[in-house]
Amino acid sequence: MSLFSKFKNNLKKTSNILSSNILNSLKGKKVDDKTLEELESVLISADVSLDVVNKLIDSIRAVKSTDENITNIIMETLATEIETILKPKEKKLFEQDEKENKILIFIGVNGSGKTTTIGKVANKIGNDKKILIAACDTFRAAAIEQLKDWVERNKSDFYSGNPNQDPASVAYQATEKFSKENYKYLLIDTAGRLSNNSNLVNQLVKIKNVVSKIVNTGSIKTILVLDGTNGSNMIKQVEIFGKALGVSSIIITKLDGTAKGGALISIANKYEIPISYIGLGEKADDLSNFSAKKFARSILNLEEQP
Repeated sequence: MSLFSKFKNNLKKTSNILSSNILNSLKGKKVDDKTLEELESVLISADVSLDVVNKLIDSIRAVKSTDENITNIIMETLATEIETILKPKEKKLFEQDEKENKILIFIGVNGSGKTTTIGKVANKIGNDKKILIAACDTFRAAAIEQLKDWVERNKSDFYSGNPNQDPASVAYQATEKFSKENYKYLLIDTAGRLSNNSNLVNQLVKIKNVVSKIVNTGSIKTILVLDGTNGSNMIKQVEIFGKALGVSSIIITKLDGTAKGGALISIANKYEIPISYIGLGEKADDLSNFSAKKFARSILNLEEQP
């Protein structure tokens, strides 16, 4: 299956809302104010923010309503405008020929899929690189066991502390090991944090601070993992985690299971943070490099373009 086919097949819940309802709104109608209001409602129903909706509607207003194939022209116009918003945020998490060793700290709310995502990212890196995975969710035994399972699959090395050990001390010890034994990557799993709980978020800040005592801060990336089924609620999470820790990159999971994929466009429009991967299923290779063009065309159920 091609990457575009994977995008299209696994973003169907969002595209079913957007493409079918947009087509129904345009069917046999002129592009007048009433039609544009209907299109606004369709876009909002897919969790597209009002700021983005206004941009998209403005792009449609510029289309001549007397054109033949007006429906196709509007769909292509929307795809182009969405891609324009998304394209600057399309950035890989790492390059295969990266010179500097990196530490990736994965953060996010409970249930966002951090632990599984770490396993999938390690799979992306490949077992030809020396990878250490650290379990800093010390209060949840199931998370450690889940992480161990991914470590075994990927043939990575694993570091965990004692049950209920201070997560920051585990991160510190893991970073010492990473530095002394010359690992290429250290992937740090953290406990799920409610973004509105300042004490819990401060624990993440502590982890980042202790890691930066051992390595150059330029070697550290903070990866925010978002659950796509949360829709527009993800925006608040980006804001809070971004202010507290600074976010280097975003990974959005579970987009195959939601009709709220439009929220990704809202995030890209509002924040200057790259989106590196999107989750399109449960398998290891279902974590896909984010593509602005593929995403834009898939959620509108359009065919692939070169």
